[in-house]
Amino acid sequence: MEAKGDLYHGKSVGALRAEMVNRTEAFRLPPIFLYDNFRHCELQSSVYCYARTLLREDQFPADFVLPHVEFVIPNELFPTIADDKRRYETLVNVCVNQRLSTQYNLTGYTALEYCRPRPEDLNRAFDTLELLFLAVSVTLVSVLFLSTVFDLCGFRRDNAIVSAFSIGRNWARLTADADSALHQDLLYIDGLRVMMNHLVIMLHSILLLCIAPLQNYHYVEQMLSHSPMLVYNSTSVFLVQVFFTIGGYLLSVNVLRDATRGRIDARYVGNRLLNRLLRLLPVYGYFLLFSVSLNVRFDVNVGGFRLFTAENAICRQNWWANLFFVNNFMWPRELCLVHTWYLAADFQLYLMALGLLLVVNRWPKHVGVVFFSAVVASFAIPAYITHQHKLHPVLPIKLSEAKFVGMYEPWIRRIYFPSYANTGCYLFGVIAGYLYHQVQTNYLQLHRHLLYRIIDKSVTPVLLALSVSSCMWYLYDIPKPAFWVSLYSALYRNIIGIFVAVCFLRCINTSPGIFRTLLSAKPLTMLGKLTYCVYVLHDVAMRFVLMNEQADAVIGLGIFVRYMYFMNVVAFAGGLVVFLTIDQPMMQLFKPAINRLWPVGVKSKHH
Repeated sequence: MEAKGDLYHGKSVGALRAEMVNRTEAFRLPPIFLYDNFRHCELQSSVYCYARTLLREDQFPADFVLPHVEFVIPNELFPTIADDKRRYETLVNVCVNQRLSTQYNLTGYTALEYCRPRPEDLNRAFDTLELLFLAVSVTLVSVLFLSTVFDLCGFRRDNAIVSAFSIGRNWARLTADADSALHQDLLYIDGLRVMMNHLVIMLHSILLLCIAPLQNYHYVEQMLSHSPMLVYNSTSVFLVQVFFTIGGYLLSVNVLRDATRGRIDARYVGNRLLNRLLRLLPVYGYFLLFSVSLNVRFDVNVGGFRLFTAENAICRQNWWANLFFVNNFMWPRELCLVHTWYLAADFQLYLMALGLLLVVNRWPKHVGVVFFSAVVASFAIPAYITHQHKLHPVLPIKLSEAKFVGMYEPWIRRIYFPSYANTGCYLFGVIAGYLYHQVQTNYLQLHRHLLYRIIDKSVTPVLLALSVSSCMWYLYDIPKPAFWVSLYSALYRNIIGIFVAVCFLRCINTSPGIFRTLLSAKPLTMLGKLTYCVYVLHDVAMRFVLMNEQADAVIGLGIFVRYMYFMNVVAFAGGLVVFLTIDQPMMQLFKPAINRLWPVGVKSKHH
């Protein structure tokens, strides 16, 4: 058994948040996060452990409410946890309770989460995955350097590798203007992507603020309890739905345009799918490989366990769900790179929408029946899930869940993540793309149709009403299940897709106003090409920024705003590097090979 002096324990006491109905000064609660001196422990070559303590409820009067927080990072993710529990858990429990009893006159139940290796054990050899990541990175840097030099010197400039990996040429591709009339007409969508990406990073900054071990954690609770913040948080789910609508719109517009130029057959579908995977996999695969390999070596301080080690353990176990784009379903329970659920859902919706467009192209006379059936299903699915599982119709915000980025929240896993619960927004983009095609080719007059006029006039008021009323689900305990709750859920999950689709239709054949002109500006259209890279890497970038935060940091509105915009700058700067060094080189190198392997009669464009 280890001597008591050899053990330093860091307590992440996530369940110590207590709310008193009638507050008194008789009880003094410990801080939510309480860590021992990490550097002092390291200098003594001791073991530093993380534990979670639940306070006993029978120590408090009836007017205390202690929330039950039972979500702990699974011990089985860490191969040494069985030995660590046997050696240290009893000792940690004694130490924690001794401190709680002495300073606060309280006791609790302590569970060991993780024990760090001793400092002398950290200098281990690189394993296979780490060597693979290093080999890929070194190869990539070498090819980029040589290709850029060759291109600058005019040596073998026609070589495919030199052309693809030259940073100068990729910069020229980034700054190039729209190369088609369709792209020029939809140029404002690039700026819309930038704006949505910015808002997503803002949202994720709030989530990371909620999991940081702050000294004034109550400030975050107070900030999130105000009605404007409740409305913002409950409507934040609209952000990714806007991306879904954009994806459906662009897919529909491009496929229907291609249908007028040539056959839409199996060869065309194969070409599109391969190009889609080429767009997704290189950047995604690189950061996934980093997350299963080298990221654990950046766990160098007290906060590194949750930022890197836990992520590495989850990714090593469940990487396959990311690779096969199925990490948006109920299983696996723990998710690697949680934010990439969107990529899985988007790819699945892409496949569904592509199949739907093939049906529309094959049987154009039945397009009304096809779209109507799909719309009914898109409303029925979230309504059924809400009713069946007695869920809130809106996103429930819990600080206890924020620690795990919503990974275990039933609403998020059952309604927010699955593609089948997001079909509506993608579908409304597809329908808007179909109507765009009809307006451009068959001179359809949308304003002459009663249904369009009704939707056009009513969608904005309904969206505003749903947004403002969403905070009532935090303020009142409304019985569930109920028919009107399910109806609210159906509208809540579809309204933003209808709104964005109608906005796209309003832009057809109309002169751009100030907003569209701004979105179509050159700087935003350039940044729009970076948004995929920015989205993939921003989570990793945030972890590195938070790595240097002190365990007892104090947050304020000014600090948070600076952090949020600093993260945007870091994410887009990183996105630029990744675009020039991974995204474009892979696209330029392999896209011609795909077009040779699956030649089509039309020129397929991926906007």
